[in-house]
Amino acid sequence: MPLPIPQIRPISDLRTNLNDVCELARESQQPIFMTKNGKASLVVIDCEAYEGQQRHERYVQKLREAEIEEKYRSESLTKQAVGDSIERLFAYWGV
Repeated sequence: MPLPIPQIRPISDLRTNLNDVCELARESQQPIFMTKNGKASLVVIDCEAYEGQQRHERYVQKLREAEIEEKYRSESLTKQAVGDSIERLFAYWGV
């Protein structure tokens, strides 16, 4: 799937066309790069898109942590040991 072409707008659009910038961010769900004097100044992104990106980053981080743990952990757990651990947690939480 090809990457979308980034939206680039002058920072003055925040003052003169704020509603258009907000609508574009909401509809595209992609970052909008704002420029000042021809140079990147800030990025505007819809809150839902931002939260989705943050969720994705957390998932990736958890996968990296699991890969590292699997690589360096010398022991493995049996299905029974995992089940026992879960049962102890549920008992502790009163579930």
